[in-house]
Amino acid sequence: MALKIKWSDDRVQGAATAVLLLVRARLARGETEDLIALSLAEFRADPVGYKLRQKTWPAARELGPLVRPQDVAYYQNLNSAINRLLQKWTQAKRQFNSLLELDNALAEQLKRSGRWPMDEVG
Repeated sequence: MALKIKWSDDRVQGAATAVLLLVRARLARGETEDLIALSLAEFRADPVGYKLRQKTWPAARELGPLVRPQDVAYYQNLNSAINRLLQKWTQAKRQFNSLLELDNALAEQLKRSGRWPMDEVG
């Protein structure tokens, strides 16, 4: 029987939260390239290490260590995009056949809405 990850599965919310936390940490370190895909890869590569580090970080919805205005704007946009995406998946009763499929769907959907605020100027 194939693995089915339903929209209500903790793994969906867990991956979304991991994206937020790891993107925030990357932004705080000054990283700006391929944030979502790299964060998902980091999360899947070391889920135990991620969970241990997560306990010391501020909640995912908080700005935490972000101070640069463009980082704050990007993170707030990403947070809103994740909320909209999870709501859309719940309404559509979206299912995934694997964690890879879930990660790819998250990365693809968030890439569309995760533009840097500076990219939209001019």
